[in-house]
Amino acid sequence: MKRLLLATTVLAGLTAVASAADLPRRAAPPPVFVPVPVFTWTGFYAGFNAGYGFDASSSRAPTVIGVNGASTLVPPGTTAVLAFSNGSRNDGFTGGGQIGYNYQFTPGSGFVVGVEADAQYVDFGRER
Repeated sequence: MKRLLLATTVLAGLTAVASAADLPRRAAPPPVFVPVPVFTWTGFYAGFNAGYGFDASSSRAPTVIGVNGASTLVPPGTTAVLAFSNGSRNDGFTGGGQIGYNYQFTPGSGFVVGVEADAQYVDFGRER
């Protein structure tokens, strides 16, 4: 009888432990909501630019100027014509930089104010 009671107690104890596996799992907590950041134009910026500038016209015609005696370049009472060659090229390096700051009121509204400063340089040569 003791054996039967002991066997029943052990069997009841093992089934209680095994039934715990049948319990439903606890649901995972819902994910934390993270709002998507709104794009804004507010902030500081800086930049550089470089390039090459050139004159796309193909006119190489000379400059012609008519002068008279009042110009003191020719004797009084006479006229003459002066012509200058336009053979120099108008091209060279261009470059510069800019810095600024923008502030956007109520991000997403589209109303932006800002300040900007820039400096540019063009090297087309001394004779051009």
